[in-house]
Amino acid sequence: MLYITNQDKPGVIGALGRILSESGLNIATFHLGRTESGGDAICLLELDGDVPAPVLKEIRDLPQVLRAEPLRF
Repeated sequence: MLYITNQDKPGVIGALGRILSESGLNIATFHLGRTESGGDAICLLELDGDVPAPVLKEIRDLPQVLRAEPLRF
């Protein structure tokens, strides 16, 4: 799973999808919530594989992303 906090701005979901798709990672589940329109948002993704370090860096480098952490259970 991947836990992301981000600014609630247009294009974040598309950018995440593009990065994961180009990396060959499939999204199994996608949950998104926000505190208020334009505020902070939380995204929890279940993926069909581990997120390689370079992919995690690319996600973290998105201007709207505040934090991105892999979660392992």
